[in-house]
Amino acid sequence: METSHSHHLETHSDSYLVKIKPEIKLLSFFAIILSIAFLSLENNVSVVLQAVIVAGLLIVSRLQLKTYLKRLSIDIPFILFALFLPFVSKGNGEVLTSFFNFSIYKTGVDEMISILIKITLCVTLAIVLTATTSNIEIIYGLQKLKVSPLLISIFSFAIRYIDVFIDEVKRVKISMRSRGYSEKGIKTLKPLAFASGALLIRGYERGERVYNSMISRGFKGTLELEAREFNSSNLILLISIFSIVICIVDRFIL
Repeated sequence: METSHSHHLETHSDSYLVKIKPEIKLLSFFAIILSIAFLSLENNVSVVLQAVIVAGLLIVSRLQLKTYLKRLSIDIPFILFALFLPFVSKGNGEVLTSFFNFSIYKTGVDEMISILIKITLCVTLAIVLTATTSNIEIIYGLQKLKVSPLLISIFSFAIRYIDVFIDEVKRVKISMRSRGYSEKGIKTLKPLAFASGALLIRGYERGERVYNSMISRGFKGTLELEAREFNSSNLILLISIFSIVICIVDRFIL
């Protein structure tokens, strides 16, 4: 079985965003995510403008709808959490209606809508970024933004060895199935627990071997990447600034 060395979220499309400097994308997307996170949602115009910005970036990324919806499923836990808020978040105690003898509170409904909108928009931005930027480009962009070399090293190794660990899990599953293992009933959890423990120990031992090997080859805790050619984009920066202005106006003026 092959070990995956490429960034499995990258779509390798010919989108306009692919050619932009990664540091510009990282900075701009982070600014837009912050502006969405601090949005009050009391003004519908601000929400619509932020949604238009995110939708525009999604369209420009040329990400297929099927791929986008599949990756968007990562926010399902947040959606499930938000669905409980109308029943448990009382706030000032104002009740909108009742559902099977359970009170639905106005504060909880507002918080649910806020979480659903913000999570969906922010996750969409993360999907667009990872679809148009490879892991090496993200690391290169972080270096250009003068992020701590230690954090960059940890991040880069995490990306690399998550794929290795996933491949290792697949091999263990194939090995277990070839020995007659089937995921049925509570009794099957015991061998699964043993396999999980073995994977953790194996991952720790592999990490030790890789680290010692890198130290013997002169690794000093920093990654040096060759200079790469990318295009600048004032448009993306202007979009991020516009998003921040929307948030400021929504928070402090309107």
